[in-house]
Amino acid sequence: MRTKLIALAALVSSSAFAHPGHDHSHWLSDPIHVLTVVAILGVAAVGVFLSVKNKFSQSNKKED
Repeated sequence: MRTKLIALAALVSSSAFAHPGHDHSHWLSDPIHVLTVVAILGVAAVGVFLSVKNKFSQSNKKED
């Protein structure tokens, strides 16, 4: 639980947000942000997939 709170604090802290001078008007700004979100969603999807696969595998072992 402590690790989750530390991770949450790091992710939502004010220093993690854009600072003055963070160039959002650059032509690559939007694609970079989209790719970042896609990468985060991809990591989350792999985590969910592996978790479900692990639970399914464990339930099959118990039945055998």
